[in-house]
Amino acid sequence: MCDECCGCFGTYRRFALGFCIGVSILAAIAVIVVLLLGYGGARRLRADVDDASLARFEVAAATSSPATTVSYNLTLVITVRNPNWAMGATLRSLEADYLFDGQRFDRVAAVPRSSSSSQGYDLPARKATVFRLVSGDVGAFAPALGRAGVKEYRREKREGVFDIEVGLSGEVRYHLHRTWCRLEAKCPLKLQLATSDAGAVVFRRTTCDVLRSLQRGC
Repeated sequence: MCDECCGCFGTYRRFALGFCIGVSILAAIAVIVVLLLGYGGARRLRADVDDASLARFEVAAATSSPATTVSYNLTLVITVRNPNWAMGATLRSLEADYLFDGQRFDRVAAVPRSSSSSQGYDLPARKATVFRLVSGDVGAFAPALGRAGVKEYRREKREGVFDIEVGLSGEVRYHLHRTWCRLEAKCPLKLQLATSDAGAVVFRRTTCDVLRSLQRGC
């Protein structure tokens, strides 16, 4: 009887040991899968223009030279989101180029470029940050627009809607990754002048097209 009991107890011990080993292996695999999903590959940041107000916009040929000038006042509210559920990110720089008729007429810094790899703007996982950009100029030279830009401006002025593109560019590094990745996005906007006699101007939220980086490791 004793021998039979000892045999049963030995079988139980082997079964329990095998069960524990199996559970440990499954747990290790689950941890590896979670780490790979959370930190192995980074999802690109997302950007939206939540609000925009164009108080002034004029494109004209300069009187003292053949160059073109731009006068404008533009306010933007841009939201940048980190969709990664476990991996934070750091923005080393973020700039907004303002383009009309495909040509840049100004550039505004949302996050000034940092020369140190340990500095920058932190964006935690699953979080968003809002940048409010207020800029303007009077009679700023924009030679790239040329006569074609003036002609396009007059056409759009008659229609009452201006096609202004915001081009976002910067550098981002995802935590646990060593590479600084190039961040680029295009935000095409249709803007009406917000004047006191024009009434309320409704702006529709615009989702930016975030371009895929061709850098290795990004």
